[in-house]
Amino acid sequence: MGFDPLTIGIGLAAAGSVLGAGAAIVQGRQQKAQAETQAELTRRDAAQQQDAALAQAEKIRRAGRQQQAETTANLAASGVSIGAGTPLRISNEIYRTSEQDAYQTILSGRRAQTAGDIQAGMLNASGNNAMTTGMLSAGGSLLSGAASAYKSGWRTKGAPVTDLSTYSGIRQ
Repeated sequence: MGFDPLTIGIGLAAAGSVLGAGAAIVQGRQQKAQAETQAELTRRDAAQQQDAALAQAEKIRRAGRQQQAETTANLAASGVSIGAGTPLRISNEIYRTSEQDAYQTILSGRRAQTAGDIQAGMLNASGNNAMTTGMLSAGGSLLSGAASAYKSGWRTKGAPVTDLSTYSGIRQ
């Protein structure tokens, strides 16, 4: 029992369409997984930047307290009254400056974390888009294969659909 070449062609076209659809789905899933992994790494990096900024801010504060203590000790050693006037203003200025620096460092860390979170969100969206594109491509591949098979085989087994004159009982 032999196979009709037309039937074999239709079968191969259908198999190719299914294979193409499967490949599109797999590619979409891989791209989504890659984007999700990159998004997670971006989130972790952003959190580490925030943690580093907090640690740096604490170092700045400690250095400010140290500078304040040294300045106060030097002024006291020179016989200046440290509880009022210029020495107090100097101490307050050191404190204010170190707090501003610490605050700016914390703010920079928060901005880096926010930017990282936004980038991670965009990576997740990109992964979702890749998955959707893969599914749509798979659907298109299946529809294209079905249309091709219809044109090349199913329709030619009988009369062409546009030629209604060959059907019995139908007149033009």
